[in-house]
Amino acid sequence: MSPFKLIGIAGALFAVAGCQTVKPSDDTLKKRTEFVLNTKVSKVEDVRSDSTITYYTATTGKGRFECQMPSGALVAAAGMGIYQPTPSCVKEGQTGRF
Repeated sequence: MSPFKLIGIAGALFAVAGCQTVKPSDDTLKKRTEFVLNTKVSKVEDVRSDSTITYYTATTGKGRFECQMPSGALVAAAGMGIYQPTPSCVKEGQTGRF
């Protein structure tokens, strides 16, 4: 195996390994939720994540919403910074289609 190929493979592995811990910041969650709900979000809390989805609660003037948004290594690798997933939200206490 040539040195260039070895360096390329090692670089790709390091890049993908770093993506496994990628989750959106609270500011990103807030901005994308404001876009989806079309209202100002005052607080994002209870942020938790598994390997593919970030779950959180957003507080607005209309009430509290339970939201989820795709995240993690697959979104980071597949999107390469181009794809920006949007959250799905339902009013707290109501059932939705997640």
